[in-house]
Amino acid sequence: MMQNDGTIEFHAKAGVFVQSNTPITLTDLDRAFDLYTPFIGATGYALYHMLVRELPYNTRLDAREDHNFILDSLNVSLPDFVKVRRRLEAVGLLTTLYTEDALGEIYTYQLFAPLDVDSFFKEKLLAGLLFKYVGEERYLTLQKRYATQGQPNVKGDNISAKFLQVFKHDTATSLPTVEVKASHGKIEIEDDFNFENFTGLVRGTTIEKLAQHRDFLVSMHVIYGVDEVTLAGYTSQAISLDTHDVDEKILQQVMRQNRTTVVAEPVVSQPVQQNRSREMLQLVQDAKTLAPNAFIEDVKFKKGGGFVTRNEYYFISKMIKDVRLKAEVVNMLVWYELGKRNRDTVNVDTAETIANSWLKMHVNSAEAALDAIEKYQPSRPTKRNYTKKVTRVEPKMPSDTPQNKPATSVDEVAEALAELKKLNIKTKN
Repeated sequence: MMQNDGTIEFHAKAGVFVQSNTPITLTDLDRAFDLYTPFIGATGYALYHMLVRELPYNTRLDAREDHNFILDSLNVSLPDFVKVRRRLEAVGLLTTLYTEDALGEIYTYQLFAPLDVDSFFKEKLLAGLLFKYVGEERYLTLQKRYATQGQPNVKGDNISAKFLQVFKHDTATSLPTVEVKASHGKIEIEDDFNFENFTGLVRGTTIEKLAQHRDFLVSMHVIYGVDEVTLAGYTSQAISLDTHDVDEKILQQVMRQNRTTVVAEPVVSQPVQQNRSREMLQLVQDAKTLAPNAFIEDVKFKKGGGFVTRNEYYFISKMIKDVRLKAEVVNMLVWYELGKRNRDTVNVDTAETIANSWLKMHVNSAEAALDAIEKYQPSRPTKRNYTKKVTRVEPKMPSDTPQNKPATSVDEVAEALAELKKLNIKTKN
């Protein structure tokens, strides 16, 4: 098992175990649907719901199922499964654990209940994501939906009974100790935000007031992908003139209005050409995020099935270990053979020839490989024009058909008659 750029390499035939420290109820699923689906997506919620439903049945170690039952049930490909699973991991609904045993690889998906409503709206990252995707009107609607139920205002004195008025407390009772594990997942972020530099750029408030909103401001940086300078400009627009404090609601509105112009730093070294189709852009993304073995399995899955042969595994290993091609370049080479040329298996001789030319061209990214594929035209045998000499055969004419022959001389006729007389052949005048 390897981990590369946050993507876990695995095969669809790896075993699946599901576990949860506490029961996940229908109310939890309803809350996950309302509050989490806008940013984990419909497929993400479907995966979470499906794993929750599998909890009572996924108990035996020897009767494991592989990932194919998930892919088939949700009708998703391997790259799509990786994407939605990572979304669930990022928001604290799922933790992925890896191990191996005598039967092969095992992935245990530990499920967590969604945050309760109060904790959710206090969690700046999750609340900020919800606001970003649904907008202010829907955001307020969801807040009201999970607010006070029934009568909006209650009046009267509290005349409820106290505990000791009803129950007798026995101090001699010894309670068994039961370890209760966390029921909610932890949201982890890589905080590269320089808060000190940020506070020095904001105008109209103090460092102390900004420090009170640190978690919220960092969440805005993570959600919208802006740097310290850009966020400081937006924050300065959200400073209250009365209190000189940050108005979080106004800042969210400003960020959302300007999100179309906010561009996060690209992760890849080479930008993807904008004139490519969505299918090609998705192909490049898959080539970058999937390990070669998983990529070739996914390509064959999309083609309708088929297994990866020993020669194909050897070819991939050779390209990476010996030839030193990048994994994303090898993936594009595999796609060219199986997808572009529609082969059932990789033609190793052809692929090695292309790999050799790519090394000379210094192809070191999926984008560059796609450019090379679009420019590459496989050599075809030239058609030779054979000129066949045609011999004209004149049809045989019947004896009584007049033909254009040169006139016979009188001497030749007399000579012929003389020969006939010698043969005692009678002729008719």
